[in-house]
Amino acid sequence: MPKKEYAFVLDAKGQRLDPTIVQNAWRLLRQKKAVLISRFPMTIRLNRIVDDINHDEVRCGIDDGGIHVGVALVQKCQTRNKVLFKGTIEQRKDVKKLMTQRRSYRRKRRYEKRYRPARFDNRASSRRKGRLAPSIKQKRQAILRVVDSLVKHIRINSFYLEDVAIDIRVLTDGHRLYHWQYQKSNRLDENIRKAVVLRDHCKCQICKAKKGIKEVHHITPRRLGGADTLSNLITLCPKCHAKVTGQEEKYGPELYAKIGSEGNNFRLRHAQHSMQGKTWLRAELSNRSPLELTTGGDTANHRIDWGIEKSHANDAVCITGLKPESVDIQTWAIKPIRRQSKAQQQEVCGFRHHDIVAYIFRNGERHEGYVTAMYPDGYFKAGKPQKAALNFQSPTKHCKRANARKCKLVFRPSRIYWLKCV
Repeated sequence: MPKKEYAFVLDAKGQRLDPTIVQNAWRLLRQKKAVLISRFPMTIRLNRIVDDINHDEVRCGIDDGGIHVGVALVQKCQTRNKVLFKGTIEQRKDVKKLMTQRRSYRRKRRYEKRYRPARFDNRASSRRKGRLAPSIKQKRQAILRVVDSLVKHIRINSFYLEDVAIDIRVLTDGHRLYHWQYQKSNRLDENIRKAVVLRDHCKCQICKAKKGIKEVHHITPRRLGGADTLSNLITLCPKCHAKVTGQEEKYGPELYAKIGSEGNNFRLRHAQHSMQGKTWLRAELSNRSPLELTTGGDTANHRIDWGIEKSHANDAVCITGLKPESVDIQTWAIKPIRRQSKAQQQEVCGFRHHDIVAYIFRNGERHEGYVTAMYPDGYFKAGKPQKAALNFQSPTKHCKRANARKCKLVFRPSRIYWLKCV
């Protein structure tokens, strides 16, 4: 059974009306009483002007997170509360990598021209007070882009945002601390290598060798979010260190057991990203509509009391504080589009990058997603010319080398991907 879905409605003047179910919107289109404005999410404009508009209160709940952000619209009606829209925003995780790459290109170009001493914090944006790092700010801006897109189609009376409060020390140490323990550092930055070697009695924890040079190894590497704490460091000899390097996930449980640590295989970076930029996001949302803050405890209590399954989108529904009649509606996977594209192929068989296409595989599976790569007719693979093909990302699968001539164009988005979750 298809899930319930609502369509946004505008009148001839562009005034935002209450949404209607999609089946009713298609009926109005067939009767020539409205025109289609957007397919994803569906938005129609009536051919007449509506004078007497009675708006019911609509709340927007936002479940902020470092990787995924839940967004939901709940309408407060006289007899029941309706969930008009819910979705999950997928945040980008490659911004820091791209900026590091750009920085290396700039340094190389600078050194090749002529030698000049290195300068730090010489840009106006770096010296600005209250500045947010680009990897943080783009996540906050992605939320605002989705919110602004929804505001164009529906009147939102207030925003409800969950106040994110994550204790990083509890995550790193594995237990709740007393107040005085926060004053005691768990990093020992000035002498952390010596502290680890002394704790391990100056011997390798794998081969038990005491002679020779000792090295300190990150059990969970920095690239995976490992912290510089005693619970994540272990003493190894150079030979054993070389053996485990690159296979940290394989040796992680064994090494954590040797030092009696529960491990910190979590990603502190995403937790920190959730904590950073909160003030900036609150200020921007307050400029659009009144903002109310809630807590994670209230969200969990509402979800349990109302018998709602846990997900980012459902948590956003609970954040609004309105008990819904049902949450069984269409869920959207939302992903803001990058403005810059370095694609070499501009068009293949009428398809472009960012187009949403559908393809049916030989086993009967139908997948729908946005184009990530294009291969023109006659491209070579394994030394043989191939037919035109597309790569596209669906909410459940990354489909590769699909025959472009058998793909169907579903929609051509402009700024944001709106994909229906199965």
